[in-house]
Amino acid sequence: MNTFDLQIQTTASDGKHSPRECVQMAKEHGLQVIAITDHDTIGGVEEALRAGAEFGVRVIPGIEMSVEEHDSHILGYGINIGDELLLGELAKFKEGRIAGAQKMVENLRQEGFTVEWGDVLREATGGVVARPHIARAILARPENKEKLGLISTIHDFIEKFISNESPNYVRRAHISAQDALALLHGARGVAVWSHPAIHFKNNYEGLENFLKELTGWGLDGIEVFNPSHTEDDSEFLEGLSKKYNLLRTAGSDFHEAGKHAADQETGLHSARFIGDYETHGFSADDIVPKLLETIKKRGGNAD
Repeated sequence: MNTFDLQIQTTASDGKHSPRECVQMAKEHGLQVIAITDHDTIGGVEEALRAGAEFGVRVIPGIEMSVEEHDSHILGYGINIGDELLLGELAKFKEGRIAGAQKMVENLRQEGFTVEWGDVLREATGGVVARPHIARAILARPENKEKLGLISTIHDFIEKFISNESPNYVRRAHISAQDALALLHGARGVAVWSHPAIHFKNNYEGLENFLKELTGWGLDGIEVFNPSHTEDDSEFLEGLSKKYNLLRTAGSDFHEAGKHAADQETGLHSARFIGDYETHGFSADDIVPKLLETIKKRGGNAD
C-alpha cells in the first residue's frame, strides 16, 4: 500500500473534493505525505496545509502547470505560494481559462445542449474553470438527457464533445515549458514532468527527445508512476530517470473518489482513491526523501 501521493487535484481546480477532504481521505488511506497540485492555481494549498496539521499528514505545496508543447503539464513542488511573479501569471491563466470556457459553453448551446454559464460557475467552486465543470453542468440538466443518450460520465462527455479534437473545444494560450520551468524555479520550486506517457502514447523516442529539451531548460524530475502509465511506460521512465539523473515521483492524479470505468484500449482507469497508483515492483522508498532534500536545497517549502 502506498504511503504518499504527489499529485492530487481538489475543488480549487477540477477536483470533486475540497483540500481538507483530500487530506482527510489521505489520512484514512494511511498516507503520510501528499502534494496538492491543482491545475494552474495554488488556491487550495493553504486549506490543505491547515488540514495537514490537523490530521497529521505532511502536505507539500504544489501546482500543475499547463504548457504549450505537446499539451504537457509540469508539476511544481515546494513552491513559495506568495511569489508575486507566479501569482501574476496564474491570474492571467485564470482569465484565459474563463474566456475559453465561456466560448465552449456557447458552442455546446449551439449544438443543442441546455446549459447556462451560471451552471458552470456553480460547479467550479474553486474559481478555476475547466472542462469537467462544463461536463458536470450539462450532465446535471435533465433537459439534456435525450441528447446525451448513453453518455453518463464526465470522461465520456469530454471525449465526445469537448476533446482537443472537437470543434467545440477552444484552445487557450499556454505558457511555454521553458518559461514554466523558470517560473517554478523562481518560486523556489522543484519542477517535474507530469505523466509523460499520456502525451507520447507508444512513442518513446518522441518522449525522450522532448525530455532532452526539458532537461536543457532545468527540469528536475519525471513522474514515473501514475495510473495512466502502463508497466512498460513506468519501466521506460524509470530508465530515463537514471539515464538523465532525474528525480522520480509518483502520484495518483486524483480528482474524484469512486469507481471509474477503465479505458477500453489500455485497461487503465482514473484514480479511485488517493494513493491509487502502481509501482509495478519498483522501489519507491527514496522518492519522498530525495524530493524533500531537493526542495530544501532550493529554499522551498517542504512542510
